[in-house]
Amino acid sequence: MTIEATQTKAYLDDRAHVFHSWSAQGTLNPVEITGGEGSYFWDSTGKKYLDFSSQLVNLNIGHQHPKLIAAIQEQAAKLCTVAPAFANDARSEAARLITELAPGDLNMVFFTNGGAEAAENAVRMSRLHTGRHKILTMYRSYHGSTAGAIALTGDPRRWPNETGASGAVKFWGPYAYRSAFHSTNEKEECERALQHLEDVLMVEGPHTVAMIGMETVVGTNGILVPPDGYLKGVREICDRYGIVMMCDEVMAGFGRCGEWFAVNKWNVTPDLICFAKGVNS
Repeated sequence: MTIEATQTKAYLDDRAHVFHSWSAQGTLNPVEITGGEGSYFWDSTGKKYLDFSSQLVNLNIGHQHPKLIAAIQEQAAKLCTVAPAFANDARSEAARLITELAPGDLNMVFFTNGGAEAAENAVRMSRLHTGRHKILTMYRSYHGSTAGAIALTGDPRRWPNETGASGAVKFWGPYAYRSAFHSTNEKEECERALQHLEDVLMVEGPHTVAMIGMETVVGTNGILVPPDGYLKGVREICDRYGIVMMCDEVMAGFGRCGEWFAVNKWNVTPDLICFAKGVNS
């Protein structure tokens, strides 16, 4: 992008005042987006882009869907804010519709502002429910960038940020392409990954573990689809030791894997499902 193309007021204000996440601020040269429709967006020069990331996995039904715009406009004209203690038709209907799609007997929705906040509350709920403290999550995972959620995250971005929460323990999930267990096929990878998880539980003490959390399909660390049987195996381990099972579907949910909830592909019902992003479509 040329300097001339970027020197709009919006661009200059951005560089002067906007702090971008996960970025070295001085090296940024962000594209100024001015509009979008369907699978495309365009910049301030009129250049059109095919939006393969759906603006970070948010726009599952595309940019500017007319029905969604109409619904937002209608609600904004009626009521913009309601405190958590009150009932409201829009929130109640959204909760009911979500639970009708959810697996098993999951029938309650706790609304948050985003995926990281959902992960933080999953930790809080599991600790309150079990009276235990430790949380097991995978290496090669991402659960958010707030103090607690980044501690759950299993990629290197957590290294300078792990002081915000205690009790986070990591384990290796299945990844047949670069197997940590020297597996030669997916069946072996599944069996050995489950045995590894149980081994980690044994040395940590199952009675100290409140929750095992994982992305149903790993997102930013490679789009890693679990082998058949893995999620069911984790469910069995959690049941055996009275541990809460949490599946993070912030990226994988609401149609991304061909199901409303990705866990439905493997017929597994976790105790908690975290979701955000695409559900807003």
